[in-house]
Parts: sequence; structure tokens; C-alpha cells
Amino acid sequence: MTELAAERWGDSGPPIVLVHGSLSSAAAAFSEQRVLAEKYRLIAPYRRGYSPSPSTDRIDPDRDAEEIVELLGDGAHLVGTSMGGVVSMRAAALAPEKVWSLTVIEPPAMPNAAGRPEADKLIEGMRKHWAEHGSDDLESFAAGFLKTLNVSMDLPSPLPPPFAEAVGNLKTERPWETGVPLEKLAAAGFPKLVVTGGGTPGFEDVADVLAERLPAKRVRFDGSPHAVQKIGEKFNTELLDFLSSAGEHAK
Repeated sequence: MTELAAERWGDSGPPIVLVHGSLSSAAAAFSEQRVLAEKYRLIAPYRRGYSPSPSTDRIDPDRDAEEIVELLGDGAHLVGTSMGGVVSMRAAALAPEKVWSLTVIEPPAMPNAAGRPEADKLIEGMRKHWAEHGSDDLESFAAGFLKTLNVSMDLPSPLPPPFAEAVGNLKTERPWETGVPLEKLAAAGFPKLVVTGGGTPGFEDVADVLAERLPAKRVRFDGSPHAVQKIGEKFNTELLDFLSSAGEHAK
């Protein structure tokens, strides 16, 4: 049984497991999706290292994936944002029989897009940032990371404890190495959706590769933040349409 703490919204309906990324944990990452609890049973775990789940010295996407599989039960829809998208894809590859559909939002599966110009530029930018600034204080490291992604965000100073915890976790990640097993995912029969916001060209390259290789439905909400789900209604409408069309696979 998983040790992870989780938000649980909704008492009935098909389950959706929502997997957060690096800089925002469960309740904050998916606040705009709570309304879906009218039709679905939502499970939003706090990944290991994010309070109130157990702490960790190092983020391990494979361990995270194994813990997400435990939350799928006999079957569920799976949604992951940012690094949570990578974790979700690795989880889906481990237990495809438990996945009714897979939605990923700007996942940094950088090795899968290696050789594409913008992906290569982002891979090099992230590798350089960690090498040159890995020992920086949390605020400076976070600011440099967001600049590398071409993400505009005003960081509070001092960082609130949950955000400081998240940045500390981020320092232990190696996003330029977090590929996913495309062949296993392509062989799985569940429907796939890839969502981006258009702000980070390297992530657009990743999404294009995923859409081609999986294959997956590709949706882009231009002008959206990296965490596209935060736009709320427009994203939710797209997700609900996708989950409705994926319903036959779940039966």
C-alpha cells in the first residue's frame, strides 16, 4: 500500500489520478480541476518529497511511477503535468492494463526529442544551469530555471515553505535525462492526449514527438502557462471531451 498522502475529491464516478510536477504539489497544481469531482472521483497524490508525503533525499521518477501504479487500483484515467507527465508515462508503461486513458501536459521527456533543434537547445540549457548553478540558493536557482524554460513568473521572497521544498526537490532532478519508453506506450491500447501552452519551444518539440510516436491527440492552448491545466475551463472542457471519448476503452 502506498505511503503517499493524497487529495481526494468526489465520492463517485470513474477515478482520475492527477500527478503534479516539480514546482507545485497536488492541491495547488490541480485546484482548477476540483470541479470535475461532480462527475469523476479525483485522486491527487503528493509525490514523495512533497509534504505531507514522506521526504526523500532525491527525486526518483521510476520510484514515483511505481507508487502511482499503486493508486490506479483496478483501473483509472491518468493525468500528469510537467515532471508528473513523465512519471505518468512511466507508470502507464509499467501497468498499461490499469490505464484507461493518459493525458500529459508539457512533460519534459527531453531524450525522446533529442535531435530536434529546440529540444536540443533546452537540453543544453538545463544541463548548463544545473552544472553552473546547482549550488545556488533556492531563489536564484528557481529564477534561473524558469528563465531557461522561457517561463515568466514572479517569485515571492522569501520563498514560502512549500515552494522552497519543491525547489530543493527540483535540484535533485535531471530533466534532460528523463526519457520515457515510447515503444511500450505505443503498444498500449489506451487513448493518449498531449497538451502544451506554446511558451517553451523545447517542450513543443517533445509534444510533437509524443504525438507522432504514441500516437496521441495533440492540443495546444497558445498563451497558456507551463501548467496548462491552470487555465481552468478551456482545459477542463478538452479533458472532459477526451475522457468521454476514452470511456469505451475503460469498459
